[in-house]
Amino acid sequence: MRAVALGGGHGLGVSLEALRMIADEVTAIVGVADNGGSSGRLRQLWRDCPALGDARLTVSNLVGVDSGLGELLEYRFQTGELAGHALGNLVLFGLLEKTGSLDAALQYLGSLGNLHERVLPASNAALELRGVDRSGQPLLGQLAVHWSPSVARVWVVPEVPPLAEATKELMMADLVVLGPGSLYTSVLATALAPGLLAALEETRGVVVFVANLAPQEAETRDYDEEMTVHALMDHGICPDVVLVHRARPSEASSVDLARYGVMRVWEGPLSDDGVAHAPPLLAQALDWAAHAQR
Repeated sequence: MRAVALGGGHGLGVSLEALRMIADEVTAIVGVADNGGSSGRLRQLWRDCPALGDARLTVSNLVGVDSGLGELLEYRFQTGELAGHALGNLVLFGLLEKTGSLDAALQYLGSLGNLHERVLPASNAALELRGVDRSGQPLLGQLAVHWSPSVARVWVVPEVPPLAEATKELMMADLVVLGPGSLYTSVLATALAPGLLAALEETRGVVVFVANLAPQEAETRDYDEEMTVHALMDHGICPDVVLVHRARPSEASSVDLARYGVMRVWEGPLSDDGVAHAPPLLAQALDWAAHAQR
């Protein structure tokens, strides 16, 4: 089975760990629109630089953050002008300059870690997340979207040619996984990159959305599963299957998402502690979803 997971941060990491248990080929497509932290500082130095943080963390998760390479990539400088920068971001920055594109830089870095999985950026371009809140006020940048308690809509700029390899992977996948992770600043910030939304609509694979365990401050503070799926639909994404964590079968709520076009909802345990998704449990649910008919 060929599987693709989209997003960023630790949510993408847990999906990839789960997919490794059930898929023969795994590809990660990571967001590049972040404008905070080390990534944001590098983007201020070089305006044409796509955000590197999610790409770095994804490689670290795949090689193992406790491995030698993983530890190096995740090391953060403590003093001087580099304080706060992740070493892996600087490595990717150098490889980007050396190779000329982020996808080539990630291929190079993946070869150093002997990765069997493929890590692709959502775009080689320096994308930015824009949005508007429910009062009509503009939200400029991923940080502004993340801290808004009333996001109405988001989009990605500029309009650039799609990354052909990313769209090809989506089109050929048997299983496509969105989430868990921040709805607007991770899932949608990645899925709305040029060409990816169209590929999600046309893919032959089953599109699965993994709901978060709890609402997230601040961007989805009051959201339940229905509101979350409604937001996805409002942005042109209709998952075939939605996975919802319920610690006990008696807690199953029979979430009705059929009116949004969702084919199936899976409700069951996806976490051991209610704090983070458990990859073995998520793998079982994803394996079930992979056999659903579109």
